[in-house]
Amino acid sequence: MTVAGLVTLMGLTGCVPFACSAIGWSNTLAVQLDGDTSAVDQVQLCTDAGCAPAEDVDMTGPLGFVSVEDQAGDSWTFSVGMMRLERFTVRTLAGDGTVLSDTEVTSEWVRVGGSEQCGGPGEATVTVQP
Repeated sequence: MTVAGLVTLMGLTGCVPFACSAIGWSNTLAVQLDGDTSAVDQVQLCTDAGCAPAEDVDMTGPLGFVSVEDQAGDSWTFSVGMMRLERFTVRTLAGDGTVLSDTEVTSEWVRVGGSEQCGGPGEATVTVQP
């Protein structure tokens, strides 16, 4: 079969191949603190692999991609690489490192770019009390 014939056949059958242009993206997770936040100095995301961001996090593991993107008032925004944390713990810490709270949460992700076929960046928001 010639190339022209193959293209015609693919067009008629609806099997037009496509390539995904994005090779990677960064998902964003917002943590909204609800209640008295006066003692909160830091917020971490915790999984079975540990908590991040933290000095002792394994930078070669999945938590190595977690970083605070923005902190404004009672809202902390994290960049989490291509991870979509679904069930995890939000840890709040005082300035001296004392754990104020560990709250298990479940997030619901919404894709905000890319496509259904190729995926793309997502966003999620969770609310916890410190």
